[in-house]
Amino acid sequence: MLSRLVGLLTWLIAPMAVSVIFGSCSETRYLLQAGPGQLELATRSRPISEVIADSGTDARTRALLIEVERIRDYANSNELATRGNYQQYVDLNRSAVVYFLAASKPLAFEPKLWNFPFVGSFPYTGWFDFWAAQWTRKRLEQQGWDVTIRPVRAYSTGGWLHDPVLSTMLTGGDGAIRYLANVVLHELTHANFFIANQATFNESLASFVGDQMADDYLIERFGATSTEVSSYRAEQHAHDNQNKQMAAAYAALSSLYQSSATTAEKQAAKKTLLRKLRIDADLAFQPNNASLVGFKTYNSGRREFKTLYTRCGSDWKRFFRRIKALSPSSFPSEQMEAIDSFVAKLAASECP
Repeated sequence: MLSRLVGLLTWLIAPMAVSVIFGSCSETRYLLQAGPGQLELATRSRPISEVIADSGTDARTRALLIEVERIRDYANSNELATRGNYQQYVDLNRSAVVYFLAASKPLAFEPKLWNFPFVGSFPYTGWFDFWAAQWTRKRLEQQGWDVTIRPVRAYSTGGWLHDPVLSTMLTGGDGAIRYLANVVLHELTHANFFIANQATFNESLASFVGDQMADDYLIERFGATSTEVSSYRAEQHAHDNQNKQMAAAYAALSSLYQSSATTAEKQAAKKTLLRKLRIDADLAFQPNNASLVGFKTYNSGRREFKTLYTRCGSDWKRFFRRIKALSPSSFPSEQMEAIDSFVAKLAASECP
């Protein structure tokens, strides 16, 4: 789930002009494909009220779009402003809206950063064009990077544009409402809070809010003893167990990379650890440094965010007011990856 990167760049910067500014072929290629992708969403969007009223809309889509209205009301009532988002619907007729691509050095957790004017740097990009993403992946791998690429169902333009509900956000199965609540609340967090050059904080905050606030929403919507709540918590528990295995592998590899072992020894040990991680965590892909950096970007400071939320009386209004007080100058350095101690200090301070 990407932050404001995709939409902001494509609408504020003319790709052809930027191609002259940038010396990097990958940044230029990224911008050239992003404009048409964002334009497709704009031209194919329809008001949700119109889609709901349309007799040709299937019952499942109609029910989930009605649910979006309930989620928006819940977010607004807790001072997570919807800011005009999720009032339009786009049927994409495909399974992903963009493709997440990230890269890392192979024997160090040092991500490649993509740098853009006005918005700063990002340790990932979101590609509308699958083949352009694959071209970039191949090029980076030839340069020696570990690269990960995966389909993404939703992303946010961070409040710069009015994001629509995408057909990719409406999943099948009995977990559709649970997923929808989580993803809408996650992306609305991006529409409200953005700290330039702090991707790990931004994404981890959104992950925490999406996970915790969806639980609160489901309790209010269906009741604390409902099947929706118990199923959601079971899913979160399974996800947490997988996260623990990812975190343990990250820690083990980090120690390995900083050790006095030879390059060959590090490569061999890395291969063994990653193979074990794939089996133990039951991953559908072969993990590498890039995917583990991506994991940390989206899943850091979780316990500390929960402490802050609890210290604020489990009151989202108070929690969000504390986050709103932050600015880029609040952080000791750019692109902090280890945000746990920073969030812990927030949790230890007075909650408004």
